[in-house]
Amino acid sequence: MQETTIYTLAKELNMSPSMVSRAFNPNGKISEEKRKIVLQAAKKYDFSPNKLASRLSMKTVRIGILINSKFSVNADKMISGLENAYAKLKDYKITYDIEVMNSIENSPEDYSKVLCKYRDYDGVLLTGMSSAKYTDIINEFYKINPNIVQVQAINKNAGYLFASKHNEETASCLAAEFLYNCLKWNKRRNIILITGDRESALHSDAEFAFKNACKEFGLKVLDSIDMKDDENYFAKIIPGLFSKYGNETDGIYVTSGFSAPLWKFMEENGINIPLVSFDTYEDIKTYMKKGIISATIAQNVEKQMENAFEMLVKHIITGEECPEKIYTDIQLVLKSNMHQFE
Repeated sequence: MQETTIYTLAKELNMSPSMVSRAFNPNGKISEEKRKIVLQAAKKYDFSPNKLASRLSMKTVRIGILINSKFSVNADKMISGLENAYAKLKDYKITYDIEVMNSIENSPEDYSKVLCKYRDYDGVLLTGMSSAKYTDIINEFYKINPNIVQVQAINKNAGYLFASKHNEETASCLAAEFLYNCLKWNKRRNIILITGDRESALHSDAEFAFKNACKEFGLKVLDSIDMKDDENYFAKIIPGLFSKYGNETDGIYVTSGFSAPLWKFMEENGINIPLVSFDTYEDIKTYMKKGIISATIAQNVEKQMENAFEMLVKHIITGEECPEKIYTDIQLVLKSNMHQFE
């Protein structure tokens, strides 16, 4: 039997959800005749409104979102996640404002100005601000408004209500196990780890977790390189990396989406070793089809943002307690299941 909600009741009575909600509020603007009809139907279906539904007749909730990303694909996915969450909650009088920024074009003062704009908002979602250079900016805002949610990566020295992200340890273990299965019949299992900018806990934690996973699976990490989430810098160091370790390298794991220079170099030089990449955007899928990338990790930033928005709204409206972290499911993507990530 379908659960009765404020929406199913509204449909049954041919009323709007907001009108049904007002019927449960003694001060709600609704005729006594319609209020009586709603209350009788609620009794019939054993329905009682929750705090979230009652928000339909209350003041608008405002959420500010600051997406700090040099990677436009990630920013687009996060906006899609926000739109998904808003579609579920839009009848609860919620509005949101998005600012998309990046550390190349924007200064610390720019970030402070955006957060200043959000100081009177009910809550704020932040992403891409896990580096130490943002700590003071976040903490100053936290003194004014503690309803801060960190998305994708955590700035461990900054205040926040909760975080929505993937689990770096799980992702690293998946990558290590896959590489082990590719190489388990080899006498030698030498791996190069390439991370994004380790000023971010996202990548420093991934490095730590991957090295531990390699010990567990009997893989040897030849070297661990920080490519700083900078494709130009990465492109410059790749030839030297293969010159030094090329004949000794049996597999590679990259924790950053900025890995295109590596795939292209491997293709151009006919290098055929297991490579685990990160994220599922179109260029990665192309190189998986070519057989250059063996597997990639799907962290699902879209769902991370969707979960963050929903949980924050519920907390603001109902006072629901938030977990410290909400993790999205991590998936290993191969050529055979790549179509599920279109």
